[in-house]
Amino acid sequence: MTRGLAVLLLIAAAGIWGATFPVVKGALVDADPWTFLALRFGLAAALLVPLLRARGSYGPGMGRAVACGVALFVGYVLQTWGLASTTPARSAFITALSVVLVPLLEGLLGMGRTTARVWGGAGLALLGLALLLRPEAQPISLGDVLTAGCAVAFAFHVLLLQWAVQAMPPARASAVQVLTTAALAIPAAAWQGQRLHVTPRLAGAVLICAVLATVFAFWAMTAVQRVLTAAVTAVVLAFEPVAAALVSLALGEDRLSWSLLAGGAVVVAGVLLATVKRRAAAPA
Repeated sequence: MTRGLAVLLLIAAAGIWGATFPVVKGALVDADPWTFLALRFGLAAALLVPLLRARGSYGPGMGRAVACGVALFVGYVLQTWGLASTTPARSAFITALSVVLVPLLEGLLGMGRTTARVWGGAGLALLGLALLLRPEAQPISLGDVLTAGCAVAFAFHVLLLQWAVQAMPPARASAVQVLTTAALAIPAAAWQGQRLHVTPRLAGAVLICAVLATVFAFWAMTAVQRVLTAAVTAVVLAFEPVAAALVSLALGEDRLSWSLLAGGAVVVAGVLLATVKRRAAAPA
């Protein structure tokens, strides 16, 4: 895979994830969060079964990939549940904090050194979050709090995924984590699910989220790790909340405001400051 193709694949994945925020918001009118997740990941897992049955040993990577699936399940439960009471753009920008949390957690867990740039980026991201939420203009909702928990879960997922791909092929690690998420989501829906109205809107959302946002996007994210650095990956994924805001505005889910523009811009600036390293000067 060339570097250019890797960048294009990651941009496509980030754009798809961003665009699905309003799609999922609409689907929650017809299904509760538990049922929607079961449908999404159940279909994705069914599509990936042939890959899981392919020859080849799993080794120690199996347990690591399963741990990725658990973190992914927790993150998507909190995110989908939160979307029921917050807007798609706010949800996307809060979720983007996971990009800043990754290097912070690396330092706290002894997996890497937390630099001043990372702390500065975290501060900017928190400032942007405050501008975006503006508690004095719009009270912080339960959905905002749940989405913040989602950002933490997704940050742990990134760290676990880096650990998993060291022990098994990225495509297989992605398939195992999706199957794990489905294995958790289906019984959870059977226990907690209370609402399901089969409509074209729900069917379209499930199909888009299962095929594009799960099978394709997670494959793309894992595949490009062998070509792109973590810093470049973080920069490209910062496009996700921007895509979510644009689609949400186009669909009328959000209204254009200075708090949305300023808060989103500062959050993205914090993400970039925390994750993009300065290029070393070339030798004379």
